[in-house]
Amino acid sequence: MFAFLKNKKNEALETKLQTLQMNFENNYKDAAKLNYEEYWKLFESLKTSGKLSDKQIAYYQERGEQLKDRMNNFHHQNNVKSF
Repeated sequence: MFAFLKNKKNEALETKLQTLQMNFENNYKDAAKLNYEEYWKLFESLKTSGKLSDKQIAYYQERGEQLKDRMNNFHHQNNVKSF
């Protein structure tokens, strides 16, 4: 089998991560939080249905965990400095 096929990324999860990153960078907190929840639901669905290889599961699990700390501190109070 070709080496490039072994590390194939899941297009749906990659799209979700790109959208999440875009919303995060643009400071769209509610949209980013929603994308984060959708990412995990999609990940679990694909994992349960057997559409992800073991390598993909490990990869996307790690990517999601890397976002966890970032998302935990991502709320509207971050923008409020003083009135």
